[in-house]
Amino acid sequence: MDKTAVFSKTDEGREALTSRPPGLTPRLRSLLIMTDGKRTVAELDKMLGADGAAGPLLDQLVTQGWVQGQAGTGPTTSPPMAASAEAGGGQAAVDTLPPFVDAAWPFPDARRRVVRFINDQLGPMGETLAMRVESCKNAADLQAALPRIRDGLRNFKNSATVQQFDQEIAIHLPTA
Repeated sequence: MDKTAVFSKTDEGREALTSRPPGLTPRLRSLLIMTDGKRTVAELDKMLGADGAAGPLLDQLVTQGWVQGQAGTGPTTSPPMAASAEAGGGQAAVDTLPPFVDAAWPFPDARRRVVRFINDQLGPMGETLAMRVESCKNAADLQAALPRIRDGLRNFKNSATVQQFDQEIAIHLPTA
């Protein structure tokens, strides 16, 4: 499945959340709740805690008619090259990078994505750090907060999380 694909709930999906039909297992229900029309498959994988976990579950949700792929977000199945990289444990993300990789995000979008990354990675433990980022008024404030963000991610998680932050988020942050 394309890691940049985005899915959204259908009317049937929203109804399934309230009616809890028998086929909606707890894991499927969790993913259905997280599917918001904004998160990519890669982000959902991270939230589920395992790379590649979201794909088969999303396929089930699509089959049930509870979610649908968003138009213009890329194919919902992996291209052959990315699929072979996934099967071999390689880095399929290199094959599916979004087109805006080299561009800096506008400040409000960058701040929102940093907060989202902190919340996804640290949960309630990162609340103070997320609030500090939300209080940033401009790109200079956000850049000044980067050392503290990295320290928090390293202390609460590990160095790999800091590296992930740098590769996915920090490279897109606007400069002061």
